[in-house]
Amino acid sequence: MANDLTVMTWNVENLFRPDGTDSSAAENYAAKLAYLSALIAGTGADVVALQEVGSPDAAEDLRAALGEPWQGVVSAHPDHRGIRVAVLARHPLTEEAQVTALPPAGLPAVPDVDGQTLTHLGRGAVQVHVDCGDRGLRLVTAHLKSKLLTYPGGRRYPLNEDERARGAGYALLRRSAEAVAVRVHLNTVLASSAVDGQPGVPTILCGDFNDGPDAVTTVLLEGPADGDVHRPDKGDSVRLYNLGRRLPAARAYSRIYQGRGELIDHILATRDLQLRLVSIDCLVDDITSIGASTRGRDAAIVPDHAPVVARFTRP
Repeated sequence: MANDLTVMTWNVENLFRPDGTDSSAAENYAAKLAYLSALIAGTGADVVALQEVGSPDAAEDLRAALGEPWQGVVSAHPDHRGIRVAVLARHPLTEEAQVTALPPAGLPAVPDVDGQTLTHLGRGAVQVHVDCGDRGLRLVTAHLKSKLLTYPGGRRYPLNEDERARGAGYALLRRSAEAVAVRVHLNTVLASSAVDGQPGVPTILCGDFNDGPDAVTTVLLEGPADGDVHRPDKGDSVRLYNLGRRLPAARAYSRIYQGRGELIDHILATRDLQLRLVSIDCLVDDITSIGASTRGRDAAIVPDHAPVVARFTRP
């Protein structure tokens, strides 16, 4: 729709370019790029935040599949598996920040399972500016620590139940520290662009938060609570609203885990965008249930997460 602004967030599940030695992997990759690009184009999206992009080359392959005038910005800080976040847009796109550190104002002294102190997000977040008219759009995308547990030395199994409990605690601490780091970053950029106590550049935070809408880590990303969106107050300059709370009840999930739908992919927006929201949906028709094991997913064409798509009126 010409007068709308459409934003999508999508965990595209291990989008790795194959090494060229396996013809079946190359065919699967080509089919996956075709699936992803067709779905993105079909929504009329203006900007797409991606998670689990395997390399800058893979992001470029998807951008090329979408064609001109699409542009891309890719995180320079992947995790140990090589997956990272990226942003594609069909408007002029400027990289504004690579968000990587656990800042002093956040939780900078969180331990990990090997007894070290964490200093950075496991996967860096990215902030971009999309030149889509008027003040444009500021977008930050993040992929927070998953609920998958690891143990000392990279083990995927605990030696005893004490270690299992401790490993779960470490994972929660890490996801919390990452959420606080992103929120501290947003506090600075939102406050610096505010005008007369109101949001300046319309801003979206989106991505795979690996927690539901009511989890503490997700709620703290929203910032101060709001009693009435229609009544301005002093928290408006830094507050975000989780648009997933307005999803159709039957489609309020972005992944199916062991047969149960869960909403772990989110779009949070400043007040001006919240008031201009036309629709939001999770495109869940193609996804299937997954389990704890990721074996057998390498050849999957359809990602295990559904894209979340929000449409706004332009100012």
